[in-house]
Amino acid sequence: MTLGKLCLAALLLLCAQVSWGMQCTSLSDGSYLTDYIGPVSVPDTVPDGTIIWRSKTHVISAKCWKKFDIHYAENDPIYFYGNPAGLDATPWGIEFGLVYRQVTAWDGDWSANPTQGVDSGFVSPGCPDAHSAEDMLACSLVNPTIAFQVVIRKRGLLPLQRPSQDTYDVFQFDGLYGLNGGPSNPFGNFRFQLSGLQNIVGTACTVDVKVTPEPGIVDFGAVGKSSTGFSPPRPTKPLSLALEKKCSSALNIGATFLSNSVQGDYILPASDSQFGIEIRDARNNQVPINEPFPLANFAADVSHIDVPFNATLVPLGDPKVGPFDAVMVVQIVYY
Repeated sequence: MTLGKLCLAALLLLCAQVSWGMQCTSLSDGSYLTDYIGPVSVPDTVPDGTIIWRSKTHVISAKCWKKFDIHYAENDPIYFYGNPAGLDATPWGIEFGLVYRQVTAWDGDWSANPTQGVDSGFVSPGCPDAHSAEDMLACSLVNPTIAFQVVIRKRGLLPLQRPSQDTYDVFQFDGLYGLNGGPSNPFGNFRFQLSGLQNIVGTACTVDVKVTPEPGIVDFGAVGKSSTGFSPPRPTKPLSLALEKKCSSALNIGATFLSNSVQGDYILPASDSQFGIEIRDARNNQVPINEPFPLANFAADVSHIDVPFNATLVPLGDPKVGPFDAVMVVQIVYY
């Protein structure tokens, strides 16, 4: 009888699994948010490492709290864990990346292993006085709002291959000790997923882009300061993108105006400049900064398109006097 009891106890011990982690779900999207990428064309001559697709900025309001486990007294940072399902996308010739707080982390740099995620900067507090799961929920609950983008770049020297799977889990929200319950995500922690990956195809078509005025410098000249900002009130200069298509196929072009120094959709010469530069299109619509937008649609028989814009100085306070420089990068994608 004693031996039987000991064997049963040993069996239960072997079957038991240690569980620790964090529960983290979206307040609006539950366990999954899926973004459909749409058609993506990748020129054969695009250099390795070129970004071929960029998502809009997603803003997730999350609900996260600690499990009542052996780490209940510890603070638990909230991480993005990349590729939580462990899918190998290397043979496709592409790589997925996370843009968070203006820094890009790529799949090759991060993974679903503990301490190798991207730190969100938010923390679920430890609860040394907790005695139950209910105590942990009440004590450790945190509601972060997290904004991010996802990008895809060409990766690998082999020709691009059409992905064999149409979806890819880019990341999962979780705590310091890794994926809650493992890659199968049994507790439904929030994951961001891309779908439509089989729309990514190669193309022999390319488009050359020239920024005018050449060599891509917009000179505002001497601008006066007034009690309300500038004199003249809205100093404006034109710029344009000249697109030259090198094939006889129809092709759509998208763009993103990138800058590391922004306030809303204004490019800042410096963090304390107290003025920004806005870009407007031919219809006088303000162009978003660091957000993708449609740029031009080439018909099969059209090889050249000029896309005009205006750059305008806008006061955001008491403008700082003196010479200034600001940088904007134009990133082109094909679809």
